[in-house]
Amino acid sequence: MGGLVEAASGVLDRRLLTTAFLPVLAFLAAVAAVAAAGFGWSASATWWSGLDVEVHVLLGVLVLVVTLVAGQLVAAQRAALMRWYEGYWAGLPGGRALAARCRLRHMTGRRRDLYPADDDLLLPTELGNLLRGAEEHPRERYLIDGVTAWPRLYVTLPESFQQTFATAAADLELMVTLSGLGLAFAVVAGGLAIWLLPWYGVLLCVWGGCLVAWLAYRGAVRSAGPYGQLFRAAFDVHRFALLDALGLRRPAGPAEEAEQWRRLDQLWVVGAADDDRITPPDDHGREPEQATTERAATTEEKPPQATTERPATTEEKPPQATTERPATTEDKPPQASGPPPRTLRIGPWLLLAALLAGLSGAAVAAWRTAGPAVPLKAAGPLAPYRLIREGEVHGGTAHLVTGRYPLRPIPAGAVIDPAGLGPKLERGALVGREIVTVRPDAARLMADTAAPGVSATVRLVPAEPGRAAVETADVLVMDAARSGLVLAVRADRLDRFLAGIAGSNVYLVTTP
Repeated sequence: MGGLVEAASGVLDRRLLTTAFLPVLAFLAAVAAVAAAGFGWSASATWWSGLDVEVHVLLGVLVLVVTLVAGQLVAAQRAALMRWYEGYWAGLPGGRALAARCRLRHMTGRRRDLYPADDDLLLPTELGNLLRGAEEHPRERYLIDGVTAWPRLYVTLPESFQQTFATAAADLELMVTLSGLGLAFAVVAGGLAIWLLPWYGVLLCVWGGCLVAWLAYRGAVRSAGPYGQLFRAAFDVHRFALLDALGLRRPAGPAEEAEQWRRLDQLWVVGAADDDRITPPDDHGREPEQATTERAATTEEKPPQATTERPATTEEKPPQATTERPATTEDKPPQASGPPPRTLRIGPWLLLAALLAGLSGAAVAAWRTAGPAVPLKAAGPLAPYRLIREGEVHGGTAHLVTGRYPLRPIPAGAVIDPAGLGPKLERGALVGREIVTVRPDAARLMADTAAPGVSATVRLVPAEPGRAAVETADVLVMDAARSGLVLAVRADRLDRFLAGIAGSNVYLVTTP
């Protein structure tokens, strides 16, 4: 499996590998661990070891393919997940009202220096405000629309800056991915645990997944700080590199620069400037229209070299919140004639929801384990020392006796007393074994530690001198009493076991 992962990493972008592929692989492994715990670790290990090498390879390739596809899907849906974490909830039922109430607590937030200056642009979450504050920075300082200018500016940035920015972006994407997968684990693994694990297993899966989601979200908030600072720095330090790449002259002052960016934004968004002038007249006194025409022709004839080396990765994209203009009606709090809504802290409510979800799942698992008070009845005759299969017993807790075995014959339709059943054994535990009843003299049976369901080693020590002792390992105790034992012995060791038992002292050594 390690070789397959290494081979996959050779065809994957390193950023995609760390922010999507490996988190998805960890998620699938955690869900598989929950399923293995439900079926039993020993049974799962026995099932796996019993498969052929070809099946191991086939399953490994299948896991790799599923992980690759799932990783691509996660990467594709990460933008939507990012928007949800940022607070774009207008499309959710009651999302507008919830966003308006959550937005109020950020109007006096402790990180207002990193938030948008305009209160109408605030978002309901801390992550959303940090990213939107970075997005609005070039507009507030230079009248540059960060949404429109960023893809054009990114390709002109120095390579060292691009690498630093890519690292910050990867940290943010990784935290968002882990948070989303934590929520998915709480749902998927919690559902599995209801049917496979005790009630405390449900609590562990649901609350553990929610804890990972919350911690990863806080990690995303911490990562948004350096991400936003680098986004701001790109415009503060390197904005004129975009003008150089476009073949336009740098402005002489702040007022001229603001007008320059306004006209460029008009050109990029609408497709044409509101007049023919983009740059002021040059030093030779040519008319603005002439200079514009010549520069435009130059740009068309020879595009900037930076665009030919531009990496086709998601590094070039700003936070997904910037894909839409911030000043939209769905982002503004609804206007109301009455008093403003009270501030709402969504964190405690999410914590309460996680607690209730875990308790509800635990209650369902406990109810399923206990079951209603309906008598257990045999659907048909049940032979002793044979594992009960699904459907052979009817009643409220029939699922609990599946895998156990009768100690005495049970006729069809009879009420089953669980006290008359042996313990639950792992699936396939009796395959290849024969049931043997051992009744030596009481003085010759040393089996004080024997208990049904345990694995032991039987040592037969002949009473007559000169005869060698016979030792049989991996013997399963089915029933134990002072007068005798019922053992499940492997078929290939049965003859030697029976040959050595006559006239021997029987010692039962329990395997730890």
